[in-house]
Amino acid sequence: MPGAVKHATRWSGLEIGVRYVLQFGVTVVLAHIVDPSAYGVVAMVLVFTALGNVFVDSGTGLALIQRQRTTADEETSAFIINLAISVVVMGSLIAASHAIANFYGRPEISAMCIVLSVIFPLNALAVVPDALLTQRLRFQVRTRVELGSSLASGAIAIVLAMAGAGAWALVAQAIASIGMRALMLYLASGWRPSGRYRREDALSILSFGGYMLVAGLIDTAYNRLQAVIIGRLFTARDLGFYSLAQNTQQAPTSFASALLNRLGLPLLSAARHDLDEVKRVHRAALFMSLFAFVPLMIVLAVYASPIVIFVYGERWAPAGPLLSVLALGAIPWPAHVLSLVALNAMGEPRLVLRVEVAKKVLAVALLLGSAPWGITAIAWSTVVTSAASYLLNAYFVGRQLRYNGAAQARDLAPTLLVAGCTATVAMTCAAWLPQSWVGIGVGITLALLVHVSVGWIVSHPAVSGFLQLIPSKVR
Repeated sequence: MPGAVKHATRWSGLEIGVRYVLQFGVTVVLAHIVDPSAYGVVAMVLVFTALGNVFVDSGTGLALIQRQRTTADEETSAFIINLAISVVVMGSLIAASHAIANFYGRPEISAMCIVLSVIFPLNALAVVPDALLTQRLRFQVRTRVELGSSLASGAIAIVLAMAGAGAWALVAQAIASIGMRALMLYLASGWRPSGRYRREDALSILSFGGYMLVAGLIDTAYNRLQAVIIGRLFTARDLGFYSLAQNTQQAPTSFASALLNRLGLPLLSAARHDLDEVKRVHRAALFMSLFAFVPLMIVLAVYASPIVIFVYGERWAPAGPLLSVLALGAIPWPAHVLSLVALNAMGEPRLVLRVEVAKKVLAVALLLGSAPWGITAIAWSTVVTSAASYLLNAYFVGRQLRYNGAAQARDLAPTLLVAGCTATVAMTCAAWLPQSWVGIGVGITLALLVHVSVGWIVSHPAVSGFLQLIPSKVR
């Protein structure tokens, strides 16, 4: 593993990991202060801010990273595109605020939409600096930015929640997080829009980013459609439970996505003209990410209910069974992310779009079909969707990399063997050990120790890969 890649992996992993630990800590504190219904109300609004931010990015960030080398004119053109779109999206959310409030039957949502619309221009300021830092593997700079913005926004939210701000504390956290991040990225990156806006550069960027925009919109719309349906058919409190379970499950999945996208896209893009090298890097990333990620989801699925009660408090108990199901659905997530990264790196955004459309048509059908049966059925629909998505991704990536199903199955076999042992130990411990902090801690520790031990015994490729990341002075 090249030294530059090791260095980037360590710093990127550290930055993302600490950031998500901080965010999780803030979520835990807020869960003890803010009522579940407040979480539900804010989740209703975040449906539209998430969709708007996909428009604001428009795939321009990925387009700049994929190019590896960009001119000042290309960067300035992307910056102007993002800023212009952000103003339009901001105005659209403000204009639609009353209609959104009427849809949910909650008048307070109108004001929240208007206030949260400021997120869009703030996010637009960060797209190009963030993409350039990622393109150049400057993750030490990003570490300082992400940690600073997470600390500041978390502190603001906690202070406001303790003052009785309720849902508005969560609104302030969202704005402060994006605002601080944008400001710090702009200052720390040293980048300024020094080039000229060129129509041909803008069209070239959008020709790649446009497919990413549509694919991102489809993915985000599906993920947020769950909140729309639950918010419409059930209570804000029910949506609060589902949102907390979803956010808890998404902490490790978001970590995996951020790390794999940040490292995988520039590395695979650099090797995109060498199919064998792309395949080698893809396989290595798949081995390591699944080996690290799968046991986390297994123990989270097994211990979801006691973890929710111990971490968030007894009033959040209904979120436990939902978290258990959502964790099962997230098990193949690294494979999903790496598939899209590989296709994007090889300059196949049109294929990415086709794959996303196929997956989301199935996902929406399952979601709508499950909704009348309750929110637990909605959670199970994501498990079926995840399994089907994995198979589709494997097929299309295999076709592009000449990596057929039999070869993928052989590569996946050691991970399945290790995961089976881990799951057996975790479920046995959950059944026989007391449901206390000590019992949970012992069960999780034993399951993870078995995971690593069996991986070492069967010579799982990920074990040697992780050993290479350890600095030579430490080994």
